[in-house]
Formats: sequence, C-alpha cells, structure tokens
Amino acid sequence: MDQPNILIVLMDTMRIDAIRPYSNLVNTPFTEKFASDSVVYEAVAPSSWTLPSHVSLFTGKYPSEHKIHESYDVKTNELVLKLNKGELQLPAQVLAEYLRQKGYNTIGISANPQISSFTRMDTGFNIFIDITEKDEPLKEAISYGRTRVEIMWNMLKEGKFRELLNLYRASKERIKLSSNYPVDKGGNWITWLIRRISLETPFFMFINFMEMHDPYPSDVKYPPNEFHLNDLFGIKKIDEGLMRKIKREYFEQSKIADLYFGRILDAIKEVYDNTLIILTSDHGQALKEKDYYGHGIYLYDELVKIPMIVKYPNAYKPKNDFLISLASIYHFIKSTVEGDYELKKEDLIISESYGIQDSIESIKIDEKTRKIYDAPRKAIFKNSYKLVVNGFNGSIEEFTFKGKPVNDKNEILKEMLEDLYVYKGNEKFVIYEI
Repeated sequence: MDQPNILIVLMDTMRIDAIRPYSNLVNTPFTEKFASDSVVYEAVAPSSWTLPSHVSLFTGKYPSEHKIHESYDVKTNELVLKLNKGELQLPAQVLAEYLRQKGYNTIGISANPQISSFTRMDTGFNIFIDITEKDEPLKEAISYGRTRVEIMWNMLKEGKFRELLNLYRASKERIKLSSNYPVDKGGNWITWLIRRISLETPFFMFINFMEMHDPYPSDVKYPPNEFHLNDLFGIKKIDEGLMRKIKREYFEQSKIADLYFGRILDAIKEVYDNTLIILTSDHGQALKEKDYYGHGIYLYDELVKIPMIVKYPNAYKPKNDFLISLASIYHFIKSTVEGDYELKKEDLIISESYGIQDSIESIKIDEKTRKIYDAPRKAIFKNSYKLVVNGFNGSIEEFTFKGKPVNDKNEILKEMLEDLYVYKGNEKFVIYEI
C-alpha cells in the first residue's frame, strides 16, 4: 500500500462546541459531511494559547517538557524573539522533519504570525508560506479601503503612484482575496493558494486558519491586549451588550471556517481516499462563561476542549472515540506512516498554562492583584475526572466528574495529584496536600 498523504487543518481558537457534529449552535455542513467519513473524538489542547500548543502538536511533548511557554517574567513578545534568535529551540525531531526523512513533500501554510518562519516553526517543511509575513505594499494598501476599486481610487487621489505600482507587482490577487477583515483573516487567500500548489505525493500539509481568532467585527477597534486584560482586572469591564454581539460573531465565524475547510477538501478530492485528514484546533475561546474573555491564563473547558475529527486512509474506521490530547497526534502520525493506524488511548492527559501570556506593562495593577491571575496552572484529565491546580498556592481550582463539581476530597483526587506531580517540571509549582 502506498504511504498515505497527511493533512492537518487547524482552525485556530475553535472550541469544541463551535462546529457540528459536536454542537447544533452553528450549521457547518462541510464539517458535518466530513465527520460522516471519520471518527469524531473529543480532544484536549496542551495549552490554552497558540505557541505552546503548536509546539506540542509538532513534537508530541507537553509545554513543561518542551519548555516553549510563557512565564511570570517572559511573555509572548520575548518568547517569540528568543525563538527567532535561537535562544529557545524546538526539542528533538519535529513532525515535518520526520516526515521529510520518510520521503514526504512537506508543506506548511499559516495565517498565524506566531506559527511562522520568524519563530522557526517552518523547521522540516520543504515549503512554508507565512501569509502574514510583512508585506508592506499590501499592509499599506488595506488602509486605503476594502475593495480593489476603493483602494486604487484612494491611492490615486493621494498621488501614491509608486506605491500602487508596488502593490500591483506584489500581488494583484492577494488584495482581492484579503479585503474582508476581520471576517476573513487569510482563509480566502489560503484556499486560493491550495488550488494552485502542486501536491506531489506523498505529501504532508499543515494549514493554520485564523478565522475563529479574535478580533471579531464588534471588538476590532479595541487593542486586544488591553481590551481583554482591562476586563479581567476589573479596570474597564466589557459591556454586556457588546459581549453578546461578540459571542454571536464568534459562532458566525464557524460558518466561514467551515466554508474554507470545504474548499480544502475539494482541492484534494483526487487523493482524498488515501489521505489521513485531521481537523482540529490549538485551543478554544472563553466568552465570559466564567467572567473571562479571550484565551490563555486559565484551563477552563471552553479554552482547552477542542474538536478532533480524524478521517483515516482508505476507508479504515476504527470504533474508538475516547478523549485524546493534541500532543498525541505527533506519535499517531508516526505510527500511521509505519502502517499502524490505531490511535492509542492515553491513561491521562495534561493541559498547562503558565500565567498571562500577553505583555502587561500598560496595565496598571499592583503585584498582589497580578499574582491572583498571573499564576501557573495545570490540568489533568483522567477517567472522566478533571483536576486543575494553581501552581502558586497549590489551591484546587477545578475538580469535576463529567463536568460536574466533585466536593469530597476522595482517593481519586489524591491519585490525580500524584499524577500531576510527575508532570510538575522544574518550574516553581506547589502541589496541594490532602
């Protein structure tokens, strides 16, 4: 049998209830049809934000193992720079490197600037396209309007002849395909590219779509860092009416993501049967269910429960739908290439956060208040139980069974705390004592 092609489509920031068949909140017909050919799993993100979760996907390691995550002192911007300068490196052999050595044509396309050549996430890819890489002609052009005619007319009125020529040279198609921000965050451009890429087989393709990520139409004018954190710290709470609009818009974005996913499936229809296709996410989005908007910091289900729909090659369809980790995909793909299509069940699954990932210099809060939020947290999922522990003080923030709170400190809790200690890592992390 020929080696199967491998396609990972990652809908950045898509929580598990944002698409069918997990939920009926939104009509997503392409995903629903795809699920009928596939096995529908529930999955857990290794982290509640992009960078550490993607590294876990590419390496099969949890954040405490690969070390590429935020901390009390190091936030996203510094983390990204450390990766760019080589001060932080991806551990061991990443998935694309392994597959390239196995003879795969490795292709990566990302709409997320954190998953880019700048952060060295292009390691192992024969082709890696950062669709958000600095494209000054395009960046300037979008500030002049929403349509090609409007942009050209406004640039001509201001005498921007050279800039208009540079824009034309840069990409006459791209401005047409990228002019509906923030509803479209590059997905239209990605699907245009996919239809024109020569898919030499066997191929491994990874795609990151950003349509589900904030900002949404109602909050696009607000600085995302300050907007989220001012609400979190109670400095300026988000208006309830505005939050209802944002929530509606978030779920509306699922329809856009679904449409783009349908286009991808259409583009590979000739090799569909012999392709392992994984539709998933890197984390979810909290929409004030627990008085928090955004992602990162916490390990609520809205943030770490993600979809995982797997279409196995050549109509193979195992009867297993257990909870899995995004980090397990690395090992699963390696075993698939070796001929073992069985996705293995894990005894326990970990999710980790190490505090606020965004820079907080502009937010005026005292140290005591900051430490309430900017704390390491770890979650364990085991036998339908979930445990979340705060690493600064060892307090139990969640202990649930099938989503319902468990109040008695039973033997299961003690066992899970012992499991958590194994994944404690080298960071300062306090474990609760029963």
